[in-house]
Amino acid sequence: MLTELLLPKATSLQVERIEPTETKMVLGLLATTSTAVCPTCQTASDRPHSYYYRFPADLPFMGMPVRLQIRVRRFFCHNEGCQKQTFAEQFPALLATRARRTQRLKSTLEQIAFEVSAESGARLLAWVGIEASPDQLLGLIRATPEVAVETPRVLGVDDWAKRKGRSYGTILIDLEAHRVVDVLLERSAEAVETWLQEHPGVEIISRDRGNDYIKGITAGAPNAVQVADRWHLLSNLREAAELLLTDKPACLKAAADKPEVVQTELATTTETAGLVENAASVQAERAVEGAAPTTKAEVRKQARHARKQERFDLVRQLHDQGLSDREISRQMKMSTRTISKYLQADSCPFYPEGVRRGNSKLDAYWDYLEQRWQAGCHNATQLWREIGQKGFDGSRGLVAKWAAQERRLLPKTAKQPSPAAPRPKKVVPWSVSRTAWLLVKPEAEMDEEEQLALERVKQADDLVAQAHQFVHAFQQMVREKQPEKLESWIAAVTASGIEALSSFAHGLKQDFDAVQNALSYPWSNGQTEGQVNRLKFVKRQMFGRAKFDLLRRHVLGHPAGRSSPVFT
Repeated sequence: MLTELLLPKATSLQVERIEPTETKMVLGLLATTSTAVCPTCQTASDRPHSYYYRFPADLPFMGMPVRLQIRVRRFFCHNEGCQKQTFAEQFPALLATRARRTQRLKSTLEQIAFEVSAESGARLLAWVGIEASPDQLLGLIRATPEVAVETPRVLGVDDWAKRKGRSYGTILIDLEAHRVVDVLLERSAEAVETWLQEHPGVEIISRDRGNDYIKGITAGAPNAVQVADRWHLLSNLREAAELLLTDKPACLKAAADKPEVVQTELATTTETAGLVENAASVQAERAVEGAAPTTKAEVRKQARHARKQERFDLVRQLHDQGLSDREISRQMKMSTRTISKYLQADSCPFYPEGVRRGNSKLDAYWDYLEQRWQAGCHNATQLWREIGQKGFDGSRGLVAKWAAQERRLLPKTAKQPSPAAPRPKKVVPWSVSRTAWLLVKPEAEMDEEEQLALERVKQADDLVAQAHQFVHAFQQMVREKQPEKLESWIAAVTASGIEALSSFAHGLKQDFDAVQNALSYPWSNGQTEGQVNRLKFVKRQMFGRAKFDLLRRHVLGHPAGRSSPVFT
């Protein structure tokens, strides 16, 4: 009974003794048969020659390491034609030849090695009573043979970042079986073309709209149906909306402006009206072309604008000389996305004034600072000390910068206005990305504030209002899968004169068949993105220690069970 619990049925071994110690447990095992078979000639022998002991490691028992002490007999081989005179009996169900671990322990280590990283896997195994170093786990992964994968009928192709923004690879997914087929070291047309030529039979390929994949798939599988990913189509549409709003500062300000609130404040007191007029005159004076900057911050800002304008002009000059976007990117050391944005813009795109990017340590203290400023406390050091007592751990300079911005709105005639006089409301323009979401977000999902902001944006610019109609028409076309409307939509956008959307429509026209297939076929790169997310997780687990071959094996999963997770 004990033997059946501790050993596989096909081992032909029995437990002779159990010797527990403080650090491990030793199981003495003996063979139950009187004969053995020669592994070379398959001849049975019942004539023992000698015996020796093997001490392989086994799975732990109740957290205690287990060592087996197996009495192995050697037999004479009776076959005169066999090259072996003696041979040792084997127990393949329990132990491989010359192995120092049992088969079940090796299988457990392989599974742990594939599921977690080498370092964390070694720590986890030590916690459960198994001794294995990180190098041994990596060796098990490399020694495990790969299982040949059949060529999928429907293939998903996407890129993954080896070093984000610098180098990328390619991941290939069987969209019907929901598993990783292969991981390529490069994101290039040649790599995809070579793989497809070595694996003929792919019928449908879902991809993004990258030129490398279009060229590689067209050359490697010319008969395959290419399907553009719908998520990328909508993402490119949002990027086009952002590009449109880059040159529309009035729309950004209109999104944040609330006329009814401003009018209410202006009607409160004549003193408030004087403050507003004074602040407006200050801003108008500073907006006069050629006016000298009044602060060091304005000097630095003008210098930044001048450098950016210079780079913008140089990009346009290189493009006029016939250089490609990639060549300009290499010469200017700028991303191709920025190059494309510069070439599509009518003027150099500057960040809108007053937009805060990211969170500030002062966010939790705005109300208190506003209250103290209204009460007449305009000393930045005093304000910094007061909010410091409330938990603020930022620098005094951060508070001083805020106070300097507020002080510019004070009237020229008095350094400190009356404590009872409210200050004019500042309008901080929305960012380009936030305003672009107004154009792409379904109106049914908007709250009242967003709906009002959208109306103000459309009233501020007729082209933006027209673009909003085109955007929602395209989204409806994608969601309801109406490929018959695609050609007329492209023609209407091209004739509209909206440059940002016209450029997007031109890209759709160049990839027309794949885009139309995206509106006809059910396939997309949704589950491919899920596998890319898993690849990122695996890559971060490995702490930069392993090479590409190990990363690839991790992503493909354990061959015995093909443990790659399913994404639907």
